[in-house]
Amino acid sequence: MTRIETRIETLITRLVQQAPALDSNVIAELTAALHTNGTPLARSLARVIELVGANQIDQGIALPALAMACGSLVDPRLTAREHEAARFEIETLLPVPDGASKAPKMTAPDVPLAQLIRGPRRQP
Repeated sequence: MTRIETRIETLITRLVQQAPALDSNVIAELTAALHTNGTPLARSLARVIELVGANQIDQGIALPALAMACGSLVDPRLTAREHEAARFEIETLLPVPDGASKAPKMTAPDVPLAQLIRGPRRQP
């Protein structure tokens, strides 16, 4: 394990242990270490950690997933496939852009309800 990977693991552990109090210095140092790593997983982790620090993502939900993904990032036995799975999981924590989560508006049906009947139509 490289020095940067050891630092990432130490910092995420500290962040989890100190919760619910979030130390902005730990967040800044952890995101810097993740940006130094530079992999897609590390960049996703850095973005989510920044949002947790800004109280835009609930830390109770995010921190366990972040800790597991950081563990995946620094585990030399894991391949790009496992890293991609961890990245996908972390990105599900990102907020949805405005408008993307809104349900479509209800529209009037093409056929009025009165014209819908059960069974065959009867001739009057």
